[in-house]
Amino acid sequence: MHLKKAGKFFTKSRLIVLMLVVGFFAFNGRPDAAMKFLSFGTGSPAGTYYFLGAGFASIINNHVPNVRVAAESTAASTENARLLIRGELDLGMASMGTLSDLKAQGMDVDKIRLIAVGHTSDTHWIVRKNSPIRSISDFKGKRIGVGPAGSATLNIYSQKHLKTGWNLSFEDFSPKYLSFSEVARGIRDDTIDAGIIAAGAPLASVMELARDIPIRLIEIEPEALERLRAKHANVVPLIIPAGTYEGIEKDVHTYTLPQMWLCRTDLEEDLVYQIIKVVYENHEEKNAIHPLAKMYTVENAFRGTPSVPVGFHPGAIKYYKEKGVWDKREQHY
Repeated sequence: MHLKKAGKFFTKSRLIVLMLVVGFFAFNGRPDAAMKFLSFGTGSPAGTYYFLGAGFASIINNHVPNVRVAAESTAASTENARLLIRGELDLGMASMGTLSDLKAQGMDVDKIRLIAVGHTSDTHWIVRKNSPIRSISDFKGKRIGVGPAGSATLNIYSQKHLKTGWNLSFEDFSPKYLSFSEVARGIRDDTIDAGIIAAGAPLASVMELARDIPIRLIEIEPEALERLRAKHANVVPLIIPAGTYEGIEKDVHTYTLPQMWLCRTDLEEDLVYQIIKVVYENHEEKNAIHPLAKMYTVENAFRGTPSVPVGFHPGAIKYYKEKGVWDKREQHY
């Protein structure tokens, strides 16, 4: 009797183990298919980086076998690049100019490679509509949201650009190190006088703010733009059209910076090739993520890259060669 019970027990145990093994192989496709987990550094949930990174991650998860990408909310550009260098991220987005700054600080940017240049981060300096601030030169003595620590918004737009364009330093006003969502909240609650959100228009957070209270976007004077472009070659003039946000009744002259999609140098060539291929070739999924996702094309992938102190990843190069654009990339700088 005991032997029969033992026999039944072992038969059931073997059956359970067999079912688990079959289930494992069915999920993974084959015995040697180990799941690869990747992290994708984005930015504030109120910014374009987060929407694009999460959208790209979803496409990769849907179309690259045995790969799972998690989009991570971060302080954006500078933090993403630092985490890539330290091996704590696998993929990430950063503003043009970020890697040059980190290289000048002595960081080993050679641990990073380009996948593409895609969308732009458009400069939104925001004030309440009745604010006495008419120009960035009026920031003196005011409370200004300058972006979070570790972001290109802080390091490039708020520090370098304010110095170059208007000869302003953080000693001239009270800087508030706020994320994009915190800048919108600060304008709404009147706890700051002005703040910057550097991300691709139209921005959901600015649209929502403009529906809640009357706002203005500060224009960039032509002479200030000339000073910026003379020193920072990647600054591109931009017009945010009238009607983009509620209450903005005239075109707003501002500027933008191209944005980079980056990865770790030591990622496998075939993995990066598959990642860029599925993102770029699933057009409907990509373009449904955000209006600026449409800017991720093989023609846009090289804009401004001669100023970047690292090259493209071999997996990305393989894809661009396959599409016939690698040898013509100088036409798209």
